[in-house]
Amino acid sequence: MRDADRKTKCFGFVNFENADDATQAVEALNGQKFGDEECIADDKLKELFSEFGTIMSCKVMQDPSGVGRGSGFVAFTTLEEASRTLSEMNGKIVISKPLNVALAQKKEESRARLQA
Repeated sequence: MRDADRKTKCFGFVNFENADDATQAVEALNGQKFGDEECIADDKLKELFSEFGTIMSCKVMQDPSGVGRGSGFVAFTTLEEASRTLSEMNGKIVISKPLNVALAQKKEESRARLQA
């Protein structure tokens, strides 16, 4: 699948005539990586979110070896920018995975919510 600018959306569809062939393909290919791109760097994260406002800081979380953990933080200058980002980016597919966008919470608020 490609967008209007012919950039890949990082997913596609395959129709099989035989259900057994489809099952075999899923078993063999599910979870496989195609191409070199597998994680986003800080600059790409900033590029993805910059259209929504002024970014104060942007950071992709990484493990000690420098591999992305699949999460990051983007801080905007206003709550309105962050709220707009939430409504427009939550669920958007980026490198074959949907984004989970949420407003930041203080540790105490997050802990209380999880305990409830």
